[in-house]
Amino acid sequence: MDLELVGVVTDPGSGLTPRSARRAGVELLDPEAELVPQYRDLLRRYDRLISLHASSRICPMYRRVREAGPDPARVRLVDTGLGSAGLGAAAKRAAELLRQGAGEGEAVLEIERLRKEGRFLLATYDLSRLVENRLLPPMGDRFGQALGLWALLTLERGAFRVPPLPVPRARVIPTLAGMLGRRLGGRRARVRLVVGDLPEALKEEAKRALAGILDLERATLAPMDPLARGQVGDHAMAVFAYPV
Repeated sequence: MDLELVGVVTDPGSGLTPRSARRAGVELLDPEAELVPQYRDLLRRYDRLISLHASSRICPMYRRVREAGPDPARVRLVDTGLGSAGLGAAAKRAAELLRQGAGEGEAVLEIERLRKEGRFLLATYDLSRLVENRLLPPMGDRFGQALGLWALLTLERGAFRVPPLPVPRARVIPTLAGMLGRRLGGRRARVRLVVGDLPEALKEEAKRALAGILDLERATLAPMDPLARGQVGDHAMAVFAYPV
């Protein structure tokens, strides 16, 4: 039987830029253009595609692709149940396994493992955006921001657990790092951090805290894409860590 060439495709909600996607061997959709012609072009280069997208419960892209209806015989559409940082990590990991000779089924199973064993956390100061998207009750933003609180959310089974944990600014990074450390239990890990419009000092604090509490094999930092910012606000960071 001839070997099939399988490609990995995702959308900018992964936090992957065109350059970083190319380096990882991941194809990146343009959500502003018609989707089916993009898949048709990719299927001239690949026998099959694994199309990975963020949880349909928090992001519309999976539903858009499903409704567009790319060739179901050759496109395996996957709702990863993850968010931005997790989606980017899953796409890069799937492409890595395929390069190493794994099959399509093995790559999809690995994505499921990441969803089950990894942890996705979101910290944001733009509480009004959470109210708009029904992640906080009405008026919750005014109370929280009056006290200078951030919201720390965990993604479980494809949805954010609510209500979020209110955290003072000075405790955001230590709390986030501690939660990841407890989940991974000293196991060797990879981390992907996606950040919005945040001070450099906060980014550096996050990098130091994660490196100090986790046994890191690899860590990446990327800007948060406009779609994710529209959901959670500009002043936010999302982090996904998983054991290797």
